[in-house]
Amino acid sequence: MRTRKLKIQYTDQLEAINAATASVWCECLRLKETWDYAHGYRTGGRLDKSCELWMDKELSKSQPLHSQSIQEVRSRYFKNRKGFRELRKNGDKKAKPPYRGKTFQTTTWKKSAIRFVGKRKLRLSNGQGNEPLYVNLPKNFDVEYAIAHIAIVELVYDKGQYSLHFVYGVEKALKSDGEGVVGVDIGEIHPIVSHNGVDTLIFNGRYIRSLYRLRNKVIASFGKKIDRCKRHSKRWWHLVRRKWKRIRKIDNQIRDGLHKHTTEFVKLCESGYIGTIVIGDLTGIRDNIDYGKRVNQKLHQWAFGKVTQLISYKAKALGIKVEVIDEAYTSQTCPRCGNKHKPSNRNYKCKCGFSYHRDGVGAINIRQKYLGCLGDPVVAAMAPPVGIRLEVPRCSA
Repeated sequence: MRTRKLKIQYTDQLEAINAATASVWCECLRLKETWDYAHGYRTGGRLDKSCELWMDKELSKSQPLHSQSIQEVRSRYFKNRKGFRELRKNGDKKAKPPYRGKTFQTTTWKKSAIRFVGKRKLRLSNGQGNEPLYVNLPKNFDVEYAIAHIAIVELVYDKGQYSLHFVYGVEKALKSDGEGVVGVDIGEIHPIVSHNGVDTLIFNGRYIRSLYRLRNKVIASFGKKIDRCKRHSKRWWHLVRRKWKRIRKIDNQIRDGLHKHTTEFVKLCESGYIGTIVIGDLTGIRDNIDYGKRVNQKLHQWAFGKVTQLISYKAKALGIKVEVIDEAYTSQTCPRCGNKHKPSNRNYKCKCGFSYHRDGVGAINIRQKYLGCLGDPVVAAMAPPVGIRLEVPRCSA
């Protein structure tokens, strides 16, 4: 699946549609309480399917929404319940089932509710007797491609801006002919460090780190000014809008940097005949960290999940398999002698004389661990890592 976004102008109809979707969600909560009361409050997943079928008949059809948009809200509710049970099974005692009502929520239109009027207008049905949503499309919008591949359209509200998300189904890529394996160590300073058995590539992430620092400064600066204003006053709203405008711009720059790094990495894998990308699993790394205020802030803003997701979908589109494995001790194990040593700086130095970049050692060992030979000597002398810096626009003097 691929998603393309289109910003649209605010209207009262957009707000009414998302409010109606939230109303359906709240009705799901009420109907679930009725079902639990009738069935003795049994919360196991075995009854969810029966409850979902019963709820489909009981949901009000008076909302200004397409019937399949209503069904999507119901399905979303039960997916959340399933996610809650999975978290509980994995030991998360704080996980709760969906219980909180909403004022607004994302609206989804499936293919049967989507129509294109000519080449410049989109019609989204809201059910019989209700006014459809018409959206003017830009000149560069490929209507023919959308008709052939569109799966759903979502109406999303994010920080004061409404946008339509067009989700396309793409053809399944053929399996890559490459047989090589590359290990990837995802870091906070260097978002991607890879090793393919011969070469080690280090993608420099200091520009992205600088954007996170700028974002934190913007939030702190505007926060001081906003706190001195009366809440909901004219100046308060003015500052809030300026604050989120700046943050949106910085977030777009961060997203752009991550996309450029991951795209270049996947293209290098394709040209290097790589068949499998092995990524170290960092799930839960933030749970028990306490390195001080500044370091904790950096680690909690570390976008390792986003990097993994970007690499995964871009690689799979080219037919490259992506595997995620536990990366425990991969940055501490010497690739030459197998002894464990925790480095204190960016360079890894072992008693046996082996010296290399710390993140490069992690990438080497992730690859070795996937191949089942972690701790086996790699080579006596390794090629120095190659740095790849993100090209960013610079102001002219």
